[in-house]
Amino acid sequence: MVVHVMNRYTAVAEHAGAWWAITVAEMPGVFSQARRLDNVEHMARDAIALMLDVPPESFEIDVRQVLDPEAGGG
Repeated sequence: MVVHVMNRYTAVAEHAGAWWAITVAEMPGVFSQARRLDNVEHMARDAIALMLDVPPESFEIDVRQVLDPEAGGG
């Protein structure tokens, strides 16, 4: 039996003005941005696929939102 394991990448989304700045933890130098948090995975997937020259559905994405400590309630 052959088990296919997909690569998994972490898209780190940090709010920057009206945008979400996206970096990929496992791939230094891969950046993107999204207007809305729900678009982060799609934009990160496109950037990774482009960099690796692979289909966008050939790997998994985890989105990690970085919260601004100044924005939290107190």
